[in-house]
Amino acid sequence: MAQYEPEAWRDDHEPDGEPSKREQCRLLDLLGRINYRILSGNRVYVEVGGVVYKTIYGGYWRSVFTGIEHYLLHCEQVSSAVWKDETTTAIDLPIAYSNGGWTTRGHSLSFILNRE
Repeated sequence: MAQYEPEAWRDDHEPDGEPSKREQCRLLDLLGRINYRILSGNRVYVEVGGVVYKTIYGGYWRSVFTGIEHYLLHCEQVSSAVWKDETTTAIDLPIAYSNGGWTTRGHSLSFILNRE
C-alpha cells in the first residue's frame, strides 16, 4: 500500500530538464536563508571554481516579457590567483539548474559558513 506523502505533487519534474517545484522551493528557501544570515550581521562565503566570493545578497527575478526565472548570488571576489591583481569587484553569479543540481558557471556551489 502506497504511503501518503504531503505535497508530493511538487516532485513532478518539468519537461525539458527543468527543476521540479520542490527544487525551486528549496533554492528560494536557500536564498532566503542566505539573505537572513547577511541581514543578521553574519557573512556568507561561496567557493566557485576555486575562487572565494563574499555574498552580498541572493536574488531572484522573473522576466515580465518571457517568463524566464533567474536566480543569482551578488558577490564580491575576495580571493583569486596570487599573480593576479587583487581588486575587489562586485559580480553576479547566475545560478542554473542542470542534471547535477543547482550550479553556477558550470561548478557546484560550496558554501563556507563561519561562526562569529
